[in-house]
Amino acid sequence: MYQKLQALLPEFLIEPVTIDNLSTYEIVFYSNEEYYRLTDGHPATRELCEDTLCDYPPYKVYSIGVSQNGQAISFLSVLEGYPDADTLYVGLLLVDEKFKRKSIGTTIIKALFTIAADMNFKNLKLSVQENNISGLNFWKKIGFYEINRCTCDGFDNLSMKYDIR
Repeated sequence: MYQKLQALLPEFLIEPVTIDNLSTYEIVFYSNEEYYRLTDGHPATRELCEDTLCDYPPYKVYSIGVSQNGQAISFLSVLEGYPDADTLYVGLLLVDEKFKRKSIGTTIIKALFTIAADMNFKNLKLSVQENNISGLNFWKKIGFYEINRCTCDGFDNLSMKYDIR
């Protein structure tokens, strides 16, 4: 996944994010204060950042860092074959606030569409809280649509899908 993204996004450095290099990407988490306040009720913490790097056996999880000129720009988490074998699941996409509205998130996800098609996945799925207006609008704008809705902890959580074929 990392090499395929790197080939599609040569203007960026694509690398696995691990505990060893998480400090490079923490700024991306911390700059998304609005997202964390909506989803967790408080700004991101180191513990939340570390929790993002957890494995989810039996699924292959990719924790992907995107940087440019030594500056962290984005963090992407992708699960292969979740919840269905023919699906890539976007667990999290964060773009540093300084780089939002510059089509970086769109560019990354469109590259993921290409990879999903090349790997014969039929769709991408994700979940977004309805009160995360900017996130919800982003996903709708690039072609995701709602497939399910549930109320969790007082929030409407939307399951969304993008069909590759």
